[in-house]
Amino acid sequence: MDIRDRINAANDAAVRCILDSDPYWVDVQPAGECVDGLEDRMILHSGPPVDYEDMVMLHRRGMVSAMLFEGWAKSEAEAVARIRAGEVKIQSALDHNTVGAGTGIITRSVMMNVIQDRTSGMRACTFPAEGAFQGGFCGWGLYSEGIAENLRVMREELFPVIREMLRQLGGLAIKPILAEGMQMGDENHTRQTAADLLFDKQILPALFALDRPKEEILKVVRYIVETPRFFHCYGQGASRAALLAAEGMPYSTMVTAVCGNGVHFGIKVAGLPGEWFLAPAPMMKGRYTSTHFTQKNQLPWIGDSCVVECAGMGGFAAAASPITCNLRGMTLQQAIAQTREMERISIGKNPSFPIPNLDFDCLSVGIDIRLVLKTGIAPAIHGGMFNLEGGLMGAGMARVPMECFQKAMKAFAARYPG
Repeated sequence: MDIRDRINAANDAAVRCILDSDPYWVDVQPAGECVDGLEDRMILHSGPPVDYEDMVMLHRRGMVSAMLFEGWAKSEAEAVARIRAGEVKIQSALDHNTVGAGTGIITRSVMMNVIQDRTSGMRACTFPAEGAFQGGFCGWGLYSEGIAENLRVMREELFPVIREMLRQLGGLAIKPILAEGMQMGDENHTRQTAADLLFDKQILPALFALDRPKEEILKVVRYIVETPRFFHCYGQGASRAALLAAEGMPYSTMVTAVCGNGVHFGIKVAGLPGEWFLAPAPMMKGRYTSTHFTQKNQLPWIGDSCVVECAGMGGFAAAASPITCNLRGMTLQQAIAQTREMERISIGKNPSFPIPNLDFDCLSVGIDIRLVLKTGIAPAIHGGMFNLEGGLMGAGMARVPMECFQKAMKAFAARYPG
């Protein structure tokens, strides 16, 4: 078998990890109990590894917030001094079995949703939305007494009820919600409107069936239904669990991670486990929520949520969500064209995701670094645009830098000559 045959066979096996995945939401646990390799006095962040001194303000603020939240420091000055003294370890979330949307701040005390791929057995963990604070501590790197109290309420009052519900259900299947949601107008990165409703339809009856005081149940119900894009974390967890099964597959050129930290953007490749391939983080293009915003206010790409693009959603599913694309000034035909363009850099198609606007053709999946370089087409990724000072300032799209793929291909050729 020559090198091309080996690569093709490996890519077929790698993409099957996504196609055959069967993700279930199975538990809610502290990160210290479910995130592999997460040590005490360790802080995870989104994007490729980056030193504290090189971080953007949002990540540095998140490091300080983590120190205060865990009680490792009593003031911002003490937190910074301890970080600079090397008293905490700082690592990338995607070097563990988790994913960090936004700033992606994760420590051992943070409660996490546990998603298990029942085909491979792989588990991925994602932090849940923080109710009224939305991104709050984990996604936006913020800390206040109110945020800390909300996290306590989630841990001690909301999640025990949710854990009981999950035990009664035997877990909740994620893929059917993703699939039906995309037939109803979601692309499952920027938009989860339909997925939220489908999720609620299954969760709410199960909650009301619990033998618990009404007020306990209603508090959980309000948390779920009043939080925008509640389902977002489950799509990320399902994607990450599937991609974890493909990591380390020899000879595979399939991308298993794409993410940014506001400074660098990086990708990982199945056949090159543990290696990062970096380029400067790209700027996103889209419509701002205020005419006062310009690109000068905007942070380059930060966050791991584009893990869903690696699983064939988000920018690859533009045709499924013309509403989302319209927010970026695109027409339906342009949205369809974007999805068709992504087919040219993909290994296969996902029969679980037929799309009405494609005449029920299925979405492509499995980014191949060879095809990206051969066609000159960079993957399109959707997401939120962050202000330099924090907070969202709109929704947009970016392209993964071509330099990432050039570096990956060079490393791949050195690892697998032939």
